[in-house]
Amino acid sequence: MFFRDRRACAGRATVVATASLVILGSSLCGAQQLPSKEQDDGPAQRISRFRPLPGEPAAASQHPLQTVIAYARREQHYLRQTVSDFTCRLIKRERIGGFLQDFHYVDMQVREEILADGRVVQPLSIYLRFLGPKMVAGRKVLYVDGQNEGEMLVRNGGRHFEYVVARIDPNGENAREESLVPVTQIGFTRLLGKMIDVLERHQIADPTGQNSKAERIAGAKINQRSCTLIRVTHPREMEGLEFHVANVFVDDQLHVPIRVDYSDWPKDARGPVPLIAEYTYTQLKINVNLPDATFSSGRLRSGRD
Repeated sequence: MFFRDRRACAGRATVVATASLVILGSSLCGAQQLPSKEQDDGPAQRISRFRPLPGEPAAASQHPLQTVIAYARREQHYLRQTVSDFTCRLIKRERIGGFLQDFHYVDMQVREEILADGRVVQPLSIYLRFLGPKMVAGRKVLYVDGQNEGEMLVRNGGRHFEYVVARIDPNGENAREESLVPVTQIGFTRLLGKMIDVLERHQIADPTGQNSKAERIAGAKINQRSCTLIRVTHPREMEGLEFHVANVFVDDQLHVPIRVDYSDWPKDARGPVPLIAEYTYTQLKINVNLPDATFSSGRLRSGRD
């Protein structure tokens, strides 16, 4: 998922193409339902350096990010063994081309990729319905790994050409100008895989670990759900580091990340910390046994859902 090189995004203009889409994010009934800072930082939180869990080796020379990576790998393994599909609403905001977008709201239905003996027995399958803002309301997106020559099918929605259905390259220019996260990275296991890739790159960029800090914060709450917050901070801007602060809230019961946000370094010591992106998963339901019809192209042409 989720951390794209901010330098690669800096020069992009935000273009609303008639058949493009905003992908990883969006939903809930409204941005006002996001927890306030006061709610997130209440007295129930307990903050500590990210130490190894019982049974994990602790080396004095261990890089601060190493235990975070090990934690993410365990969560990813758990999800691969236990989660086959999910539905949710998701709220997202992203800074694209230097501009922080409005909140976007999307209903999501997702089948996770399942492998058996190295063979795909269930491909990653995604159906999205955009609720807002008005310029994209009614947009529908269908993507199934291995179908439609790797392209996603998009019903435009919005105010103009609402019923137009187009095939869009999920990694093409139109899609990248509308979202930092391609549809191919939406599943939870791929989300964690992307996070692991980023943290491993940061280990290489900061080999001594002197500019990396990892914390585990217990007792966090997102929409009244108990979470463990994993916070990674790079105090100083360095070549190869892609964010200043990243927060990943992992649901204590479901073992999935239900909120991710990350920020850039401030331009000066007293300046604000600019948000790069935030994603909050809400109304999450795991293992609902989505039928094959969920991912039928006929749903794109229906005016009902």
